[in-house]
Amino acid sequence: MMAGHNSFYIGLSLAVSSSIFIGTSFILKKKGLLKIASRGSVKAGHGGHAYLKEWLWWAGLLSSKFFLVCS
Repeated sequence: MMAGHNSFYIGLSLAVSSSIFIGTSFILKKKGLLKIASRGSVKAGHGGHAYLKEWLWWAGLLSSKFFLVCS
């Protein structure tokens, strides 16, 4: 019976932590895109590539891939 409770809490903690990590990476990418938009650069949907020069966007992208590999 104790193993069932441990498995539940392990699964719950993995689910919550992965949600936090994925949310954080999404927020980083979004903040990077908003920073670029405030400068008046052409948006990615319209053929712009300014997001590739933004470190916040890269931090969000790389963190999402890192968390995906680690989980």
